[in-house]
Amino acid sequence: MKLDNNDFVFLCQQAITAARQAGRVISSMSDQPVEVEAKKGGASLASQVVTQVDRLAQEAILEILLPTCQRFDLALLTEETPDDLQRLEKDYFWCIDPLDGTLSFIESTLGYAVSIALVARDGTSYIGVVFDPIEQTLYHAIKGGGAFKNNTQW
Repeated sequence: MKLDNNDFVFLCQQAITAARQAGRVISSMSDQPVEVEAKKGGASLASQVVTQVDRLAQEAILEILLPTCQRFDLALLTEETPDDLQRLEKDYFWCIDPLDGTLSFIESTLGYAVSIALVARDGTSYIGVVFDPIEQTLYHAIKGGGAFKNNTQW
């Protein structure tokens, strides 16, 4: 499906809403003890840990973004679910890390955020949204449209 600028603006707004919703989930659990689980990942400890907060944040994101997958024929690549490889077949896919920096979250240090991107099959990023739930800072961009910090051109 070919997307136009209006589609990208709409999808960016959905990603912003999803990132803020996931940020609320993360913030609400940031001062509570969290069970840490091991997962198969890369070579670093940071890529081998997951928490219930990661999963709950992802659920919050998908609640908002799944309808866009149906409407715009988009695939999903998410940090906390197996890759179904649909991203290799669809024109665009959401790339989602619901709690980017889980290790920092676990250690109660700064350095974690919600990260959402819309990427074309060829690897071109069209939308990027990063939300820092501690500082309440939102970064977003649409390809060719500039970058914004808290809705101010950056």
